[in-house]
Amino acid sequence: MLTGVLSSAGNLFTKMLDIRVPTTTKEITEEKRQEILRAIQPGDIILETNNAYPNWQRFEMLTMRSNYTHAAMYEGDGRFIEATTGDPSGAGVVRSDLAEYLHGPILVEVIRPPYKTPKDRESAVQYLRSQLGKPYDSGFNLKDDSAIYCAELVQRALQAVPKRIETPLIRTLGRTAVAPDSFQEIEGAKVVYSDGSNFWKNMASHWPVALGAAATAAAGGVVAGVSGGIGGFLGGLLLSISIGNKIQTGHFGLSGQ
Repeated sequence: MLTGVLSSAGNLFTKMLDIRVPTTTKEITEEKRQEILRAIQPGDIILETNNAYPNWQRFEMLTMRSNYTHAAMYEGDGRFIEATTGDPSGAGVVRSDLAEYLHGPILVEVIRPPYKTPKDRESAVQYLRSQLGKPYDSGFNLKDDSAIYCAELVQRALQAVPKRIETPLIRTLGRTAVAPDSFQEIEGAKVVYSDGSNFWKNMASHWPVALGAAATAAAGGVVAGVSGGIGGFLGGLLLSISIGNKIQTGHFGLSGQ
């Protein structure tokens, strides 16, 4: 029974993180998409954050102090390998198509680690391939090798090369971890493309939703006092998100799908 309760709580938490919130951030353009595809090379690190999902950004900033929410590594031939939450049946280490991935209101950074030789680069990619199918580590535990999370996958790939590349680690939630932003601190690494993700600017991109919620809160407060203001704010927030998602994705609701 306890396991079922914990599972339900975990599913609810994930659903909250997956709430889509309309954003003023423009969708990545075809020009930028092609620029990334031309610049990237096998073994390069991909950092990404999607401004339509601010709860993921808040979670990442709170737990990892990171401006990006995801890390992966480019395999080559238009594909990259990532550890992703996915859906319950698809979570874990998977191979994905980069051109298909580069859509939506996302911000991207591509980092080239300081590989000493082509063999080092190939060793990192081979490690990624060896991890395909491994389950996702939702506990972010570097000491547990039975499962792996996104930044951990990249960090371990860099350690697997003959002349291993060290990634600076952080302390969070009482344990050692690696964050997406950690790869920016690798000595000798080169940024080959960057949209310059910044948490506070990302949060500010949702100002129309905040404005709508504030307006209904004010109206509710005038009519019914404090309780009306709170109800107006919550109602206005949900309505603003749902209407904004309808405008941006064609789907009315909190998921935008």
